[in-house]
Amino acid sequence: MSIDMERVAEVQRMIIALGLLVTVPLLMYRCAKWALFKVPAFRDFTTAWNARVAEKDFTDTLVALRKLGLSNIPLDPLRKAGRKNAAFVHTRYQIYMFLFAFGASDLFKSAIDSIDKQRVVGSMSKSALALALVVLPLLVWQARRSPGVARYRFLLSIMSAIEACEAVMSSQPDDRHKKLRRLDDACATVRRSILKVHLIAASTGRSSPRRQRAKQHAALVVAKLQIAEAEIDRKGDGALRGLAALLVKIGNNYAIGNVGNLLPDQTLKGVAAAPNREGLRMAGVIVATGSGLCVSVLLGFPEIAIAVTTAISALFACMVIYGPRSAVAKSQELLGVIWR
Repeated sequence: MSIDMERVAEVQRMIIALGLLVTVPLLMYRCAKWALFKVPAFRDFTTAWNARVAEKDFTDTLVALRKLGLSNIPLDPLRKAGRKNAAFVHTRYQIYMFLFAFGASDLFKSAIDSIDKQRVVGSMSKSALALALVVLPLLVWQARRSPGVARYRFLLSIMSAIEACEAVMSSQPDDRHKKLRRLDDACATVRRSILKVHLIAASTGRSSPRRQRAKQHAALVVAKLQIAEAEIDRKGDGALRGLAALLVKIGNNYAIGNVGNLLPDQTLKGVAAAPNREGLRMAGVIVATGSGLCVSVLLGFPEIAIAVTTAISALFACMVIYGPRSAVAKSQELLGVIWR
């Protein structure tokens, strides 16, 4: 059996290129992180920058709580929580958006050319495709591994839900349904985050007894939030204030590290734990995405068509399993981090 040495060399070049694509961004990320936290001049600047951005993020929440009549509620832990990394979180997501737009625009151009020429045309720029399909997921994975980013995103989702409570209370009858739907989406984001709060906090090991306790407590907290949300149509503004107060308590307790005690036991008395099906949903998305990839490869699609087919499979699976409203809410959450 003869071996095609040119093909072997091509595979070797692809492996080396992929290794560089993985190594270079991570190395640049690590070097920048070291400089920002270890060099005194950079450290002082970034500290002030983070504190300024965190205070700006919290301004709308303060106004919302004042309008809700909750201006006297304790806020210091929640308010101080983002002062170490608020600016970093916003900047990272702005970079991700730039890289995604850079690669996606190239894929869109290829799709238009393919339609015009009635045949599949490859990407006009392999570097753009690499940024969209390799570097971007790598940087997102690196950021998600950073506890600081995940923690602040969770607090931002709580702030958005509080502001949504005030928006409903201040709404006019003709647009109240829109504000209520926005509140539903914001609370759904908070509930999903609470169910995985033990992972976001990164304060418990896989075999820690605290981990199981935190998961059980999170299910009770989610059920309590659902009960509070269900009272809005019946009790009106009073229920909105109660929901906002619960969100503030959750944010404060989380900010000081009480992952297994987001709400006191007396508040959760008589509450049945909410089911957690996030693992099954994620497994469904992974299976559907993998199936789309395998089918496109078996049918002999070109590389560009494989990438597009896999992306469409993932998007369709998310919309079917989580619902289109959840996909919209997730997009709004990410855009809110960028342009808050």
